[in-house]
Amino acid sequence: MNDLKGIGLIADSNVMIDYLQCDSTLISLINNHLAQLYLPTPLLGEVEEITEDGCIQLGIKLIEPELEQIIQASQERGALSFQDNLCLILAKENGWTLVTNDKALRRRCEEEGTPIKWGIELICILVESGGLSRERAKIIILKIQEINPRFITDNIVEDAFKRLNLKGK
Repeated sequence: MNDLKGIGLIADSNVMIDYLQCDSTLISLINNHLAQLYLPTPLLGEVEEITEDGCIQLGIKLIEPELEQIIQASQERGALSFQDNLCLILAKENGWTLVTNDKALRRRCEEEGTPIKWGIELICILVESGGLSRERAKIIILKIQEINPRFITDNIVEDAFKRLNLKGK
């Protein structure tokens, strides 16, 4: 069920913040059981929950974008922020999967053929690959919904619980 083995993952700021505020060890589990997680250095300013040293401890590989990538991300117009454009550019150029809950960013990924996963979907894949227990996943998913109810709706939680064969809240 783990179709991520051997590829990289890049998460947008919102997913990284959700993971870090909820249970930072989730990131180590993703790195160990699914795929390498990358974080562009310009996102460090948005993700206040982690430092460069923290990234090293959790196994996140910091990536310094090239000047051309920064220029391209800053020149893009539309609904996406500079940071979202940068994540998309890096995912596309490196063949990585972009992990995001942002609908506009997901739409652009689909348009450009860039693989995408939802933040909660990655937790489900982690359970299915044996890297996380269902019980712990349930706690993490509910905590993420508590800290980010705008993007993590009851429907998303219900779908994840159904996928993991878990009882409701």
